[in-house]
Amino acid sequence: MERIETINLKTETDALEAGHGITLYTFDEYGRLMHYAHIVASTPKEREDGYADYFLTIFKGGDDMRRFNPDDGNDYPNFESIIESIKTIWSNTPIWWERDGSVPGVDAGITYDELRGADMLANARKRLENEMRPRGIEPDGEQAVKDAETVRQAGLNAITPSFFELFEDYITEEDSQLAADGVELEARTAWMHEMYRAMLNTLKE
Repeated sequence: MERIETINLKTETDALEAGHGITLYTFDEYGRLMHYAHIVASTPKEREDGYADYFLTIFKGGDDMRRFNPDDGNDYPNFESIIESIKTIWSNTPIWWERDGSVPGVDAGITYDELRGADMLANARKRLENEMRPRGIEPDGEQAVKDAETVRQAGLNAITPSFFELFEDYITEEDSQLAADGVELEARTAWMHEMYRAMLNTLKE
């Protein structure tokens, strides 16, 4: 998610024509979601029916981000005119954007951290799936059923470690490697402190 000032009009126009959507957000001084909107390109049929090339739909709390019918939004001749319009509608407030963003079924009052957290989870899930397949691990299907039965028969249990547990395991493993490489305890301790700070700052951004 980035500030609206970073939008490259040509790049995102091409993305809209390729079938992507652009989602816009504003937040109050406490970081709670106030407004959100969605931009899509009109379909060839909609253009034949006389609609302009792009649609802007501004949502209220509780609305979902489905593909709206033409009557649900306002049509515009180009992407730039939408951006100028939304800056006027949401004047004097920072506006954030992302490609293919969504807030399904959200009520007004969601915080920026919660929204960003959902985005981080989606990215983490995608990365995990991408890492599983090269290792021969299928997310579901016959292999998953067989593995679950094997684990059950062995009296084992597959659990989901917390984010903090994964982070702690990484720190421990790396510290062991640094020790094996001859790095002094004082330097390793300082490194661990910096790792915690770096992760905290990343989560705050």
